[in-house]
Amino acid sequence: MPSAVSYRLGTDSKIIFIPEQNRLIIDEEGHSEDRHLEPLQARMLSFFIQHQGKVQNAKTIAEAVWDRSQVSDNLVRQVISQLRCQLNDQERPYSIIKTIPKQGYLFDIEVIEQELSSRIPSGTLPKHLPGNLTDNTPEKQLAKPAVTSNQPCPINASKDTVKATQPMKRLMIFSIVIAVLLTISTSITYFSQSNSEAIDLTMSENKKVIPVIFHDIELDQNKDLTVARNVYNYLFFGLNSSNNIVGYHYSQLTSAARKQLTPDAISLKGWIKETKSGYHLKLLIDIPSHSGEIKKLDVTFTKDNFFSAIGDLVLSLKTTISPSTPDYSFANHRVTSVQNYNDWQAISKGISLFYQGKGAESFKGLSSELEMIKRQGRDNYLLEALFSYISSMNSLNTSSSEDKRLALSYAKEAFEKNPRCNIANISLGLALIVNNQSEQAYPYLFYAAENSPSPLSYYLLSIADQQANNPKGAEYNYQRFNRLSKGQKSQLAELKASLQKSNLFPTAK
Repeated sequence: MPSAVSYRLGTDSKIIFIPEQNRLIIDEEGHSEDRHLEPLQARMLSFFIQHQGKVQNAKTIAEAVWDRSQVSDNLVRQVISQLRCQLNDQERPYSIIKTIPKQGYLFDIEVIEQELSSRIPSGTLPKHLPGNLTDNTPEKQLAKPAVTSNQPCPINASKDTVKATQPMKRLMIFSIVIAVLLTISTSITYFSQSNSEAIDLTMSENKKVIPVIFHDIELDQNKDLTVARNVYNYLFFGLNSSNNIVGYHYSQLTSAARKQLTPDAISLKGWIKETKSGYHLKLLIDIPSHSGEIKKLDVTFTKDNFFSAIGDLVLSLKTTISPSTPDYSFANHRVTSVQNYNDWQAISKGISLFYQGKGAESFKGLSSELEMIKRQGRDNYLLEALFSYISSMNSLNTSSSEDKRLALSYAKEAFEKNPRCNIANISLGLALIVNNQSEQAYPYLFYAAENSPSPLSYYLLSIADQQANNPKGAEYNYQRFNRLSKGQKSQLAELKASLQKSNLFPTAK
């Protein structure tokens, strides 16, 4: 496909697709919005454009888009669903990508090819939201986190995503939605019963959390243990992007927690074998609800195609574990900000320490690696979020005002680059807490907890409530933390110790 062209989808030019940038420009009600497509989404849209007006079955689509035929129809449907969402084609009957029963899919919209230089009509380019945030500029307030909803495809912003202009009226509506959301959450906090039975009922009925136990991935002859670690981390954090899955590291569970989890948890085991051309990974998924049935998934990959191969495997794994969950976005399973395999090795190690609530000492050896990535120009929102977390932990130990400032500055940068990233929201919430701004921290932590529940997000919510003198909310969120951590007293031990040492929270749990 020519790289110097764009495509206008429909004669009214409401949608413009720029293949070389994996980019859509949507014009609705006179307001333009830029959307970043994941590579598979962009390839699928290019395929449909090439075959506009012709019905294509799932096998043909798989062979063209994935460049292989061994792709499940389920996976094809998932990507088509996400592409429909990006194109605002979500209401049945679909008007752009139509489902033709027992035949396949029909891309049914006029396509006009045009030169890239003339791709965007004058006046439709979106503008950025308010620029870099500063602590001393009152008119540049922190943007609110994206509201968790049941929409099937939240957009996973990348470093280069362009933010669309939001008129004042829509900003006011958005603020009202946030206010209503927080009012509801506060009501739940105050009126929920404090006993564990009430909390179990709330979480089981509303969240239907699926526990998944991740066993260490074994590598034949221990030739390259970093490969096994990098695959493990990608699977763990990719799968945990869904809002109904909570992953547990088997090696970190106490014997009591293992016994408690085993009857209901899905067990995931893997083996990697080194081949002449790369690596072959085999996964075994033991799903108790399937009467002991063990499902198998496998993939062959190299370090060069690591992100696409393991990313696609995460999506297959997600559809196997919870195929009917509408909240999971295709974009969720990709680490869009990291392109370098060695960078992922350092960043994923940092993310692992982050979710374990490790202290500043645990990051000492890793900080120099993260700083090197930044100096070499491969900066991204995950790096900024980790730098923020490290600065927060330093400030808790030393009460340094400079570390507090850095924590908030890094967190704002991470959030601005990707406001839908759970790690960015959690790091911003923690940075606000250490800066004694707990009321501002709550919506970011609440978004992260609802979007992808983790012991860390609920624990920090309890601290934010405690700092804001809301004991009922603190108790409620602490019990939710305790339930997810399965009562492990060592969970987040270093973070808890640092918070107690800081004297910010005299009764911190």
